[in-house]
Formats: sequence, C-alpha cells, structure tokens
Amino acid sequence: MKNNKRLPTLAAALLFLLPALSGTLHAQIITLTGETFKTLHGKQSGLYSFFTMQDGRLAPVPHQWVQWSEQGYPYFEEDDSTSPVGDPLRIDAEDRLLLRFEDGGQPLDGPVTEQVAAELAVEQGGETRYFYLIKNAYLQNTDRYVQFDPQSMTIKSTDYALSMAGGNLFNWSDFYFRGFEGENGERQSILDTLKLRLSAGLFGENNRITLSNNNLDPKVKQVINGPLAALVYASTSVTVAKVPVLRINNYFLVMPKQMEIHSRFTLPGIAETVVKRPALDISLDGNGLYDSQLMTSWTGNHLAITDGRLSDAEKAMLDKPLGGDNWIWFSTGRGFDLLAQLAFLKGFDTPARLLYQDDASLVNDPERFPGQLPNVGFSLTDIPFGQEFYFVTRLFYSKDSQGLAPGNYARQQLDEPSATLTLE
Repeated sequence: MKNNKRLPTLAAALLFLLPALSGTLHAQIITLTGETFKTLHGKQSGLYSFFTMQDGRLAPVPHQWVQWSEQGYPYFEEDDSTSPVGDPLRIDAEDRLLLRFEDGGQPLDGPVTEQVAAELAVEQGGETRYFYLIKNAYLQNTDRYVQFDPQSMTIKSTDYALSMAGGNLFNWSDFYFRGFEGENGERQSILDTLKLRLSAGLFGENNRITLSNNNLDPKVKQVINGPLAALVYASTSVTVAKVPVLRINNYFLVMPKQMEIHSRFTLPGIAETVVKRPALDISLDGNGLYDSQLMTSWTGNHLAITDGRLSDAEKAMLDKPLGGDNWIWFSTGRGFDLLAQLAFLKGFDTPARLLYQDDASLVNDPERFPGQLPNVGFSLTDIPFGQEFYFVTRLFYSKDSQGLAPGNYARQQLDEPSATLTLE
C-alpha cells in the first residue's frame, strides 16, 4: 500500500538559470574528439566560434573545449597525478569539444556576411546537423546552461537542481527536475541520497566495519565553470588505524541534462595488513518513488517495479553480473526518467552486480527518509589491493524517454556521434 503521507520537508527552492530546453531526443550535450579537427591541430582553440543557420542567418551557439590528460582522464591543473596533452590553448587529438546537438542547423543555402573557416557536419541517430566555424568572430554566444557553486555546494541547470549536504560532494540530497511532481502534485525531491559504502574485515574477516558517505570527506580541488559543462575535480583519502586504505580521484562533467563521473580508486597494498576482503557499494536511493520501473541491459526482459517488496523477477536480476556496455533504465512515470551507463575501464576482474533494494522499512544509512524506494546501484566484492580501478558513470535525465522502449531509447542516447570537418 502506498504511503501518500510521507513527503519530504522541502528545502529552500533552487532557482533554474535559463528557460526550459526542448524535449527532443537530441537535447543533450554531444562530445567530439580532437581527431575530428585534424586540419586544425596546433591552432588556438580560442580563435574559433561556432555558428549555425537560424532564421536564414548565421548565429553563434555555445561550445566548450575540455582538455584531456596523457593518462586518459579529464585534465585539471590541480591534479598532480596527471599531465596535459599538448598546449591547453591549442587544438590537439585528445581534446574534447562539447556542443548541443539541437543547436545544429541546416547547411548553408546562400551567401553570408561572416567569413566561414570550416563546416562541421555532425550525425547522430540517423540525423545530420551542421555547424560553422568562424574565426575571430565579432558576435559571441554568452548563454550558460549549468553552474556549480562550491560555496553552497549546489548544481543549477536549465532542467534540474542538486544540492549536497554538509559541504560534502558525496552527500547528494535534494534533487529537483523540471516537471516532476510528487504523488500529491507537490514539489518533491526525487532523491533521498547517494550512498557509498565500503565494508571490510578489520584485522580479520570476522570483524567487519563499514564506512559510508559520512566517513568520506572529499576535497574539491578545482572547479571550471563553462557554458555547457561544469568540471569538478575532487580527491578523497580514507585512513584506518593510521593506515591509508582508500584513495579516490573523481572528475565530474556536469551538463544541463546529464552528468559524467570519472572515478579512479585504489586500495593501497599496505591496506591489506589492516583490512580483509573489501567490498564497495555505490547507489542512488529514491524518495518514495512507488510504481517506478527499472530494466537493465544484462538481465533480459525482467522488469522491476517499486512496490515495497522484492518480486521473483527482481531477485533473479540480482544474480546476474554486469557485462559489456551495460545500462540501467529507470522511469518514475511522473515526469522523470533516468538512463545510467556504467563503463568499467580498468582493473575490474571481479564482476559487479546490480544492487536493487525495494523495501519501505529497510534502513540503509546514510538516508534522510525511511525505506529504500528504490535503492539502485551496483556492488563490487573481493576488491584486490594495490591496483587502480577506473570506471565512468554516465547519467541522462529526461521527462519520459521520448516514449521509446528502454532498449531503443538507450541505443539512441548512447549512440556515438560522427562528424566531418570540411575547410572552406
């Protein structure tokens, strides 16, 4: 039976920055690598602006270059474990370019007053849109679609707002999405909290301890706020009995309707003298999201429905390890859907498994609201010591997955764009 009375006490409203985006399939940020721009390698990226045809004329649209490191992660000056590829001010093969696909237009069909340096044709999901590079353009686009404030620890975008409690980057609390309403038609936080739990035996297998978000104190080392993405670098270290047992580097790319989290973590070899058989759980706990549905790419046609109990189908889903390019689709049916892709890129010899809890009374700290309704993520067990693990979590937010079946929606959202640059 649904609990309609349990609604959260609403925090102070977080204001969105810009008008609402359209609900089209391609209202997401696309990423192109510097390989597309070979003919411009070595050129200063700041010299070029991106324009598209709008109402019969060229108009500037937002773009953002993101630097990558030689080690294969987003580059931040404050991260001394990485080094940049080439000159950060010049275009090279490892750079990433961010664009909004929906900003792309039709090809030029007549003369224009601007001096076009190149045409960029981008194809995704069977659709092609065109951008034009203008060198030393007088007109510039000044729109900003997302902002991260390290003082208040809040993210505000055109479509959602997320706050972190206690100044802790891992203590996700209120999450509001434009158009989502609670069961009584009131504004409601979709999220209870993010849950991070590291458990291990202390000086022996039978004396297990558990560390949660409350035991982690990530240090925000650098923030880069751009028009299409806020980039955040944070590092975390955990010590038990004066022995370092965990090191984490996180690189967040926060975008208007999506988020990309690069995570590197290591259990130092010396930690094996203190902790035994470590396990890690990472999950998001929903706030009373009854009747929501969940499917994954690796558990067949099983459908999980949040109703306060685990069905046989849900139990079967928990037994299957993640594999390949996996994804999780989650729909509230009330104006918010989530597609999550988990890419395990380095060090994962032990398979991860789905974590899914559907229980109105189960306590799984940290949490603000009773129950796991639902708590969704993944678990890693028997993590080896002395090696680095690297995985990327991609989160895509939408109103209703454009009405597509989960598999079709996932394929279209996760489809890698292709692009061709033609110099004029």
